[in-house]
Amino acid sequence: MTTVLLGLALGLGAPALKDKPTSPSLEGEWEVEGVTTGGRPSKVAPGLRYTFTPDGKWLISRDGQALSPQLNRTVVVDAKPNPPTVDMVSNANAANSSRLLGIYKVEGDTLTICGTRGGAERPSSFDSPDGSAVTTYVLKRVKKD
Repeated sequence: MTTVLLGLALGLGAPALKDKPTSPSLEGEWEVEGVTTGGRPSKVAPGLRYTFTPDGKWLISRDGQALSPQLNRTVVVDAKPNPPTVDMVSNANAANSSRLLGIYKVEGDTLTICGTRGGAERPSSFDSPDGSAVTTYVLKRVKKD
């Protein structure tokens, strides 16, 4: 009887198994701070923002003005893999679409997306080696006033 009670007491006192923490959401507005493609930094004009909506859309704006609003942009996020994946699709029509296959991480107010276009393999790390087809975006969350 003592063994059973001891086992029960230890079982009740043990920490519960926890689900793997999920990656923070991309939802919200982010300002582009830097872009590197194939190991080469690109100049980014201030005011370029990406917005990820709750209904799986993404928008691009500069200084509050929508860029190419005629495009249908969708985003699919999977937080289960390590690192989490993101697919960003931009469609003008069925014959003209662009797809970024990427990975992402959110560290505080910084979002890093590392991806490829044109059928290249999804990257597995957050770098953009010289001469590669990999583009890395670094964005900062826009604080609401």
